[in-house]
This record gives sequence, structure tokens and C-alpha cells, in this order.
Amino acid sequence: MTTVDSAKDMDSIRQALGQPQITYYGYSYGTYLGQVYGTLFPSHVRRMILDSNVDPRGVWYQDNLDQDVAFNRNINIWFGWLAKYNSTYHLGASEQAVARTFYATEAQLAFHPAGGVVGADEWNDAFQLPAYYQQYYVPWAQAFSDWVNHHDAAATTELIGAYQAADGPGNDNSFAVYLGVQCTDQQWPTNWGTWSRDNWRIFSFAPFLTWDNAWFNAPCIYWPAPASRPVNINGRGVSSTLLIDETLDAATPFPGSLEVRKLFPNSVLLAEPGGTTHAETPDGDLCVDGTIANYLATGALPARDNRAEWDKTCPPPPVPVPQTATASAALAASARGSARSAHLRSRLNTPGQTAAPLARLGLPAAEIR
Repeated sequence: MTTVDSAKDMDSIRQALGQPQITYYGYSYGTYLGQVYGTLFPSHVRRMILDSNVDPRGVWYQDNLDQDVAFNRNINIWFGWLAKYNSTYHLGASEQAVARTFYATEAQLAFHPAGGVVGADEWNDAFQLPAYYQQYYVPWAQAFSDWVNHHDAAATTELIGAYQAADGPGNDNSFAVYLGVQCTDQQWPTNWGTWSRDNWRIFSFAPFLTWDNAWFNAPCIYWPAPASRPVNINGRGVSSTLLIDETLDAATPFPGSLEVRKLFPNSVLLAEPGGTTHAETPDGDLCVDGTIANYLATGALPARDNRAEWDKTCPPPPVPVPQTATASAALAASARGSARSAHLRSRLNTPGQTAAPLARLGLPAAEIR
């Protein structure tokens, strides 16, 4: 089940369809599959879009360690956002205060799981989502706040819903396939001492995801199938590639996109500076979506600038605003006759803040990746 196997399967599908070339659009791990496909079958690629790029230098042990640092940064960004709206959520007036509340709650749940379901590990799993995607900022903030401040039956139901949205029933098959690929693409360290040393080192300054990530991947120490060697990624034969990434992406940190840009000399990198969301195109941003649509329709790419880190800049999606805070700001602006009021109101419908089958979280199951 290596990535090379999947790339060869993909090319078999191309042959079966009688097509000389494919147009490929890959997200996250799909970017690595695209990198491998482009390396093995460069002449079979017509156009390629890779959003949120895996760093091929770290497949897969080092890439997971790099994730730990990036996710810790992003959860702290969310803690700072919660502190900004402390009057709404009452979780702490500073990033550090919110972090203390978060980890103290996690420690309490280790001994007294919410509803007998959400313990410390489940708590951590649930709150990975706002570190992945900004559209989870508001509904997961509400779940966090309601549990800390109320501890009632409704808050328990809400917290269980947040956990199940992130890691609920039905994920076992995905986990098995994940391990089948990760553990055989390359040989992971087979000495637990190596894992222990590396993860304790990173945990000392990035505690949020480090040990959860270690346990998630630990079966690779003992995986019985033989491991292969990663492909030496080389995209020189691919005629054109559009790379996309937000610079504070945690799951596939931005240096991965910079590396892929080097390895694919006919690529251009569209960056969204300051954005923290992972693999979310197209997302309604006209700058990003217009570039994608134009490339798919015509094959035209923005100009490559080899003197710069990346080639085109688009603003990331706006940071979500709690509906109560936004409504108050919009009302005040309207009273002043400010032209800014319409802009504030436009933020009320940030994806993920409306339509709520999952308790009070406001997220349809189809949005969970």
C-alpha cells in the first residue's frame, strides 16, 4: 500500500480511460501522491494543482515531528483569539491564561471523563480541529466555553459531539489505511528509545499534539510488512504545476511547499501569508479561486519569480468573528453610518457557523475531513 503503488494504480486508471494525460488536484497527503506520480510519470501530467504540500524530505517520521511544532503554534493562535473574545467565552484574558484553562481541563478529564466518553486524549483529539481549520474557531470555542463554565448535561453532549466530529465511529478503516501507507513508504525507527527521546524533546516546548501524534503512529515501530524506500522526488519533467499553501498551515508546514517549488521548476507557488487553515481550496476567495479556475481552463500560470520565496500572494480568508461580537460591531457601525458595517455583517456567515446537525456545534458532518 505504498504511495508508489497508488501512483501506479492511478496511471493504470489513466490507461484504462484511454487518456494520454491527466489533470491532477491533490490536497495534503494527496500532494505527496502527486509529487510521486509526477516523478514517475511526468509526461502523463497535463496540469497539476497541489494544495498544502507534504515535505518529501521528511517522509514520514520527521514530517510528523515537524507537525507537532506547527500544531502547537496554531493552537496557541486560537488561544489568543479566544482571549480576544474573553467577554464572550470567559476562558481567560490572555493566550497564556486560556492555555492554562485548556490544559487544566485536560488534566481533570483524565480522571473524570465527560459523560464517561471524553477523557484527556479525546479532549485533545477534539480540539485539533481549530488548529487545522479556522472555520472551527467559533463552534469549538462554544464547546470549550460551555464545558468549562457550565459542566451541565447540554455541555457534556456538546463536548461529546465535538469529539465524535473529530474522531468518531467509522474512522477505524481510515486509520488502518493511513498506517498501511505510512508504515511501508519508508522504514520508521524501530527503537522505542529514539521515539521517546525525540518526542520528550519536542513535548518540552510543544505539548499540544506531540504525544498524541507519537501514539497515533507508534504501530509503525512494529509493522509486519516490509518497508520500501521513498522516491527521490524530481518534478523537472512536469510541464506546469500550481502550488497553494497558507503560510501557517500546521498539518503540512509551509517549508514543504517551498521545497516542492524547488523540485518542480515549472511550478508557481501561490501563498496566503498568515493563514492557518489546511488544504481548503477552493474556499470562496476570488484571488485564489480565480487563479485555480484560470489555470484549469487555459493552462496559464502566474509568472514565476525566482528571486522571491513564492510567486503570487493572495490574502487568507478573514479570521472568524463570534456572531455576538460581530452583530454588536455591525450595529454600532450602522448607528454611526459607517460604510464598514456591511463588511462586518458579511462575516456573520463564516463557513461552519450555521446549520447544526451536531448538537450546538453548527457543523454538518459533510464538512468534517
